[in-house]
Amino acid sequence: MNHSDLRAVSFDAAGTLIELAEDVGTSYSTVAASFGVSVTPDALNRVFGTVWKRTPPPFSKETADHDPHEKAWWSRLVREVFTEAGTTFPDEAIFTDFFEALYRHFESPGTWLAVPGAKETVEAIAGARRCVVLSNFDSRLRRVLADLDLLAPFESLYLSGERRLSKPDPRAFASVATSLGLTPREILHVGDDPQCDWEGARAAGFPHFRVGPGQRNISELLSELSLA
Repeated sequence: MNHSDLRAVSFDAAGTLIELAEDVGTSYSTVAASFGVSVTPDALNRVFGTVWKRTPPPFSKETADHDPHEKAWWSRLVREVFTEAGTTFPDEAIFTDFFEALYRHFESPGTWLAVPGAKETVEAIAGARRCVVLSNFDSRLRRVLADLDLLAPFESLYLSGERRLSKPDPRAFASVATSLGLTPREILHVGDDPQCDWEGARAAGFPHFRVGPGQRNISELLSELSLA
């Protein structure tokens, strides 16, 4: 990587900067129980990964006709998870109330944790490069990052829920380059998702840095950028 060409770093959020404090199944099960619906975390965890992998991102051509906004996309995904786990809600009104509570849960303090080393790494990079977030998340991310003291280093957040563009769509990456007034090769994208982050960045002409299981630790980015 030619460090002299880099002017900015774009970061994915979930799995890169932040991670859940508990598994998805536990959160879904706990909130469902408060509405009188009983299902084990294990049952939900078993199907969540399958449903997640087969569901195209919000605002992709496959989902545009089904989901007018990202919240609708999440509602459809959550409903499919419970259905495939063999659990139904007594009526639509209860599911609606449950989903609203679940949606709010995932922006509540304590639901997310900073990935070890993320805060220190981003703050160090922000002193030398422009830093932004490019995430398939929605406006809840601002509160999550603020609660974790991770918001200040970023000059902008490019969120799929607000821009109606999701990675790996090259237009999502291109919008960042255009907004920053930079060429794609001047922006390093950091992320953990093979399709959305790695392939998406490659297709858009962004160099990328892989983090996550089996990949490098985000703290190693400092050495990569000659900042450590």
